[in-house]
Amino acid sequence: MTCKNCGHELEHDASFCDKCGAKVVKDRITFKLLLSELFASFGLDSLFVNTLKSMFTKPQKVLMDYLNGARKKYVNPFAFLAVGAALSLLVFNFFYQEFVNVNASFNKEQTELLREKANLDISKLEGKSEKEIKQLKREQLNAQYSLKFSDTYFDYFVRYFNIISFLIIPFYALISKLTFRKPHNYGEHIIINSYIQGTAMYITLFFFLVAIVIHPKIYVYSTLAMVGFYLYTFGKMYNLKFKQYVFKFIRFCLVTALLIIILGLILGALSIIIGIIVGYKNPEILK
Repeated sequence: MTCKNCGHELEHDASFCDKCGAKVVKDRITFKLLLSELFASFGLDSLFVNTLKSMFTKPQKVLMDYLNGARKKYVNPFAFLAVGAALSLLVFNFFYQEFVNVNASFNKEQTELLREKANLDISKLEGKSEKEIKQLKREQLNAQYSLKFSDTYFDYFVRYFNIISFLIIPFYALISKLTFRKPHNYGEHIIINSYIQGTAMYITLFFFLVAIVIHPKIYVYSTLAMVGFYLYTFGKMYNLKFKQYVFKFIRFCLVTALLIIILGLILGALSIIIGIIVGYKNPEILK
């Protein structure tokens, strides 16, 4: 047997050429081999499969091992999160319209009402006073802006899903740190949440694909499943009893609600500022 790269004669059971160092390839190219090569190119290979499997079966072991220094056994948490985000980005873009429809199903009636107002032909209305016409025009303009904002939101969310996935980790880590205060610090909670969110993405994808096939509202259960997985993982890490589970769940809800309120106030202030700017540039809105 000779090396296909340099022609050097090889031993029958050689795995690498002892002259040029090239890997000896004996197998035909198959889809399975391509996937293996893809993961290997990112340094993931079987390490990724082992990490993903362990995160579903014994997540507390992965997290405690990694935090305690056994880091060669598992994929780096940020690489693990990146793969989940990349796969989600691929699926959501491929099923973009289905993604929009699934999310729109949660407030379908409100969306339909906005579309009716946005597409209303006010010029054909009869028996309306000038004041009522102005009010209808204002409502129509607001409906058009709301629909445009919604479309823009979904477009940006899907387009930059991988970036958003990383940017939101510090927020998740803050929630878990305030919920489970000891013994881990904030930096360790960043690692924990990277692994948890990387795994949760596969849960979300599963519910999303099922929702496409069966019913859009099934997708809402992905949130419940993610929260359940989140609490289950921390419960296993800290050996929580039932009463402790209940207490931590209540604290989790309160902390999340408080941070969302704070974030809402910040976004509300930004919305007012943006509204003032838009109103200044588009005075017809204020008429």
